[in-house]
Amino acid sequence: MLKQCVSWLAVNLIAGCSLLVSADETADMVGTLGEDEYAWFVLRQGDDSNASFMEIGDQLKIEVTGFIDPVEWDAQQALAMSLTLENEELMEASVVQFMGETAMPPLYTSEGGDITVTLSHVEQTGRDLHVVGHIEGQLALQHTLESSPSASEGVPLSVHFDITAQKVEF
Repeated sequence: MLKQCVSWLAVNLIAGCSLLVSADETADMVGTLGEDEYAWFVLRQGDDSNASFMEIGDQLKIEVTGFIDPVEWDAQQALAMSLTLENEELMEASVVQFMGETAMPPLYTSEGGDITVTLSHVEQTGRDLHVVGHIEGQLALQHTLESSPSASEGVPLSVHFDITAQKVEF
């Protein structure tokens, strides 16, 4: 009886995970890095999301991390962007693409690179902020924490994003 229960539980957990993945197969960020195509997913679990924003005076500070796997928080090849908006206008943007399993170099960064971020839609509804846009440009390679990013060793980036960030409140 216990063996049947464990088998039933295992089958349902696997089926549940499959349903979870197929329920949210749409990537939040899609595009190319170098010559390779990628899809990045913003992961959510309850009120915890990898897309969040804070209101600081007249500004909105948005932090987003997209992961290659639609269900696992794995930093390898993750794409992170930080946007600062004021009156729905972009004031500042930075992008990092992680190469390893941590947020430590080597990595590609917009610091030392040249990116343009274009926003086509910004709308706040309650605790949610819907932002749609496009990132285009060149990311620079940073080998170590001590080294400066190298644009000559950079990689082109072209990514469309359609994210919903959750408000962080303290």
